[in-house]
Amino acid sequence: MLGLATISCAKPAQTPRETVTIRIGVPTPASRPQLGLSNSIDNLTVESLLGIGWDGRPIEELVSEWDWLPGRRGFRLRLYPNIKFHDGTPLDAALARDILLGKLAKPSPMTVGLGSVAGIDVEDNRTFVLKLSRPEAFLPADLANVTLYHPTIAYLGTGPFRRLTAPPPSSEIEEEVTLGSFDDYYRGRPQIDVVEMKRYMEQRTAWAELMRGNIDALHEVTPSSLDFVEAQSSVKTFPFSRPYYIQLLFNMRHPALKQAVVRQALSQGVDRQALVDLAFNGRGVPAEGPLWPKHWAYSTARKTFNYNPEAATLRLDAAGYKVVKRPGAMPSRFRFTCLTVAKDPRYERIASLLQKYFQEIHVDMDVVALSMNDLVARLEKGDYDATLAERTSGRSLAWTYLAYHSSKVSNGYAAADAVLDRLRRATDDEETRAGVSDLQNILYDDPPAVFLVWPIVVRALSTRFVADIEPGHDVMTNVWQWRSAPRVNHP
Repeated sequence: MLGLATISCAKPAQTPRETVTIRIGVPTPASRPQLGLSNSIDNLTVESLLGIGWDGRPIEELVSEWDWLPGRRGFRLRLYPNIKFHDGTPLDAALARDILLGKLAKPSPMTVGLGSVAGIDVEDNRTFVLKLSRPEAFLPADLANVTLYHPTIAYLGTGPFRRLTAPPPSSEIEEEVTLGSFDDYYRGRPQIDVVEMKRYMEQRTAWAELMRGNIDALHEVTPSSLDFVEAQSSVKTFPFSRPYYIQLLFNMRHPALKQAVVRQALSQGVDRQALVDLAFNGRGVPAEGPLWPKHWAYSTARKTFNYNPEAATLRLDAAGYKVVKRPGAMPSRFRFTCLTVAKDPRYERIASLLQKYFQEIHVDMDVVALSMNDLVARLEKGDYDATLAERTSGRSLAWTYLAYHSSKVSNGYAAADAVLDRLRRATDDEETRAGVSDLQNILYDDPPAVFLVWPIVVRALSTRFVADIEPGHDVMTNVWQWRSAPRVNHP
């Protein structure tokens, strides 16, 4: 009887849960092979103290609560409880302070105001305060650009997934990587157990692998293949506007381009909507400036450049740039050279369209395509007339400061310095709104660039998985919340 009682009370053996693996393809432009999978891996394995929301305001990441101290001379942050690095090391306020102090000793060029942090006080196990020498409105955006790695094992983070093997030397380009779910993730263990990521040099190869079922998700679908991918019943697409804009940036040292009226004319001579339609298959939004259009302080009462080649011609005539006939060449007013990225069909199409638009107002633009390394070197030296490239807005005003404040750029542009400094010192929403409105007017009256397009990026995911995300947002930001789709039992 005792034996029977023991058997009847025993718990039934649980069936082990099937391991859920997702395979993600990451196309890498030939112009930037050195990136490999690094950015995509970091998005899943490491985290910042704060994030920047869709409207440009700070949002939770490692920090769950934050507030400014009186006079904005201090910024208090409170960590989520039970945060651990992937080796089990707890992340508390004291360790966060030590990591940040190391970052402050070697500030990133992607930050604006971390140099104003005069010290860091730990209040308790989860709370610490950044003491400031001056108000720094861009501090939350700076903290969003500072990722926290393990203090001694450089590749370990606190994210929902962890590397199963150490990365190769930095001189090697990583082709594939396998990540495992982090059981002790402080927000809860992911439902995806394994993430396999593979780099593809060709977009066409990547989406072909998606169609064959060899990968489950595609980091980016090109506009040329989007119609085909969207027609597949086995795939769901997720379009969204990235916080990146493409611009034709000018060097103010060029004899003609240093004049604001000339830059206004060139801005007026470009048909942005046609450019979006022709170069992006309609998958983009014409750019009216470099400020994130969904930012909470964005002013809709701004002045904009509508396509008007006749008005552009009148501006150039009034500035004294008459059409001159030259032997063996088309009549033109002046000529400038545009540097852009080699081996990137997108920039080739945009540059060709810009040449056409500018020829209509008798301005010649020569195009020189360079490797990314050579292009960056030329930009850092200020050795260019204009450059066609993509720039991030980061959904924050801090990135606008980095892009157009004269202390951060080499093109001689300083028209926006005063208002950018005001925005950096702003202590409330009213000051910020007023500063943004003034900045938008300055960028119209004295434009540093022709702002072209906010590209729409499309992610793709097999219907075997479910990814809940607000429409228009980036589905790759919550991979840790993806899950297997319920199986359908057919009779």
